[in-house]
Amino acid sequence: MRLDRTQSDPVVAGRNALGVVAPLAIGAMAGNASLGLAATIGALQTGFADRPGPYRLRMVRMLATAFAAAVTSALAVLASRSDAASVWLLLGLGFVAGLLLAGGPSATQVGIAGVAAALIIGHIHQPASGAIHVSLLIFAGGVGQALLAIAAWPLRRHRPERAALAGLYRELGAAARVQRGSEAGPPAGTTLTAVRQTLYGIGHDHGPSVEAYRVLLDEAERIRREIVVVTAIAQRLRNEDRLDLAAAVGRALTAAGGMLDELAAALLHARPVRPHVVTDERAAMRTAMNSLDANGRAGELTRQAALARLRALSGQLRAALESTEAGAVEGRDSSVGAREAGARGAVLRDTVVVLRANLDLRSAVLRHALRLAVLVAGSDLVIRLADIDRGYWVPLTLLVVLRPDFATTLQRSVMRVLGTIVGLLVATALVHWVPGGDWWQVALIALFAFGMRFAGPGNVALSAVCLSALVVVLLEISGVPARSTVQDRAFATLVGGALAVAAVLALPTWERRFVPARLAELVDAYRRYLSAVADPASKRGTLQRVRAACRLGRSNAQASVDRARSEPVRGQRQVELGRAVLAHSHRFIHAMLAVDAVRVEVRDAGGFDDLRAFLGVAGAALDAASSALTANEPPGAPPKLRAAQEAFATRLLAEPERAGGIANATTLAEASDRIANSLDTLLSELHRQLPVPTAVVRPSPADEPEQGGRRREV
Repeated sequence: MRLDRTQSDPVVAGRNALGVVAPLAIGAMAGNASLGLAATIGALQTGFADRPGPYRLRMVRMLATAFAAAVTSALAVLASRSDAASVWLLLGLGFVAGLLLAGGPSATQVGIAGVAAALIIGHIHQPASGAIHVSLLIFAGGVGQALLAIAAWPLRRHRPERAALAGLYRELGAAARVQRGSEAGPPAGTTLTAVRQTLYGIGHDHGPSVEAYRVLLDEAERIRREIVVVTAIAQRLRNEDRLDLAAAVGRALTAAGGMLDELAAALLHARPVRPHVVTDERAAMRTAMNSLDANGRAGELTRQAALARLRALSGQLRAALESTEAGAVEGRDSSVGAREAGARGAVLRDTVVVLRANLDLRSAVLRHALRLAVLVAGSDLVIRLADIDRGYWVPLTLLVVLRPDFATTLQRSVMRVLGTIVGLLVATALVHWVPGGDWWQVALIALFAFGMRFAGPGNVALSAVCLSALVVVLLEISGVPARSTVQDRAFATLVGGALAVAAVLALPTWERRFVPARLAELVDAYRRYLSAVADPASKRGTLQRVRAACRLGRSNAQASVDRARSEPVRGQRQVELGRAVLAHSHRFIHAMLAVDAVRVEVRDAGGFDDLRAFLGVAGAALDAASSALTANEPPGAPPKLRAAQEAFATRLLAEPERAGGIANATTLAEASDRIANSLDTLLSELHRQLPVPTAVVRPSPADEPEQGGRRREV
């Protein structure tokens, strides 16, 4: 258990709370707060879609959620007179909501909002003529919530972009100060991907400011690479017992971290960088570099490499600081709209392709969709037949806690049950303690809505405490006494959580089965990155795409290993395999970033053929590792990587001018040594941990599976 504060934003929580209580406040002014309940339901569901991103994307995401809740509410009202019709409606909606999991968080939220609204409204028997009325009220509440979320658009047009970049530069500053070694992956990988999606993805803004932010993003990627390289050099200096030189490199990185922090603060608060801070940090960095230059021995290659990379880092910091000035300029480029429309079409086409690819029983997403639909509709049918008041909390709990894998489902179920019980007790005590009246109840709802959104989606237990308390007060407004809510809601949540865990145990999708495949995808992504670095014709866009694929592959592999570690089955072998591959691949990618940092200079100096020859041998080692993970058997005879590395290093140091100077030659020699070490150790670990096949049975042609079109499982 840990507290996740990364999505705790008081501004977002405050405006979401305002959107939830505004309809109730209007009803209270009219003499009855319950008049605003339907609009409050729409605002509550839409508030969950208020997440970081450009204002355009935020508006589309929230309006889509409000529209889905409004449409499904109207359908629920029309079907509310027939139990069979209501259950069939939930069966279809639950299946669609499960499939939308493949579309990412935004699509998932739309599906959950639609099913949740149908579940709640479907248990309130109303005439069919009221369907449009209820639907419009729910949509109005959602629209109000969306307008609050984009209210700052005209005044602070690019605040989401600035906030995303500020978070990235803050992480880079922390990485420069902490100076972690190659035992962990390169820093800020997930954040870098998120910022790129904000600036280039669907719904992105445009204008001169955004162009400046894109320049800052490119500089951040270069700065990240240099921090990784310089940190590795400092580690090597410590290993060589040159602690004085390592300390000087550390001081230079700490000063760089101070400049990055100041740049992040300037972006976040939309102000210029403070000259005295930048001047002081530059002076500290220059002093450290002068100390490094003066205290080293002549011809000490590692020291010269450190100086060269620190000078490159200093230049990139200077360029990033200069680029912040252009970020204050507003403007609009009419040609960008067409490009954005084309990008949006590509994203939508990709989403459709992913959804179609998952319409296969071998897909975990399809199995999850079927399981979710049957459980939500089936539990609702039992509740209707048993005539249990407010029993819809059972399928609602299933809807929000059930996930394709066991570990996440178990975690969400336990946290949801514990948070719900605590929230029910707290809300019941408060309802009886505060004076009566609509306005006191509206104030309590505002408090609980703020707490729910401030807790953030990562803290399931804390958000469940506030959500349960909020529901108690809402039911009190609608005429249901708080004391009768506690027992029913607690029991329903407990049953829903238990059913979710039982469902994933009965039809399990154990993550341990997918760990080798996720590791193979990571190795393949690194192989494509190596190929792009080894190609002298690779453009900036190509390198950015393969780097993003590496970050995604690493995140997926790490998450897969973490989930497998939480499962109550024998998956220790897969977990240990995953840890070994991740550890050695971290060392490999750190070294590759060093090669990437000097590849252009090596190409211009005419020594790229030697580099490409060595990287070709390293690529063969990655191919062997990927094949071993895919086939689940030890790799074959490894390529002679160490011999290739020694020959490459000898040529580099004999003719350093072919690498653009002795500093670049030293950087490449040290990076190639780490590449050889990491890949040799990786292949050795795969040979030790993967099982040796006892027999090979070749299937007959009749047993061969049909080869259809390409399928992508998400």
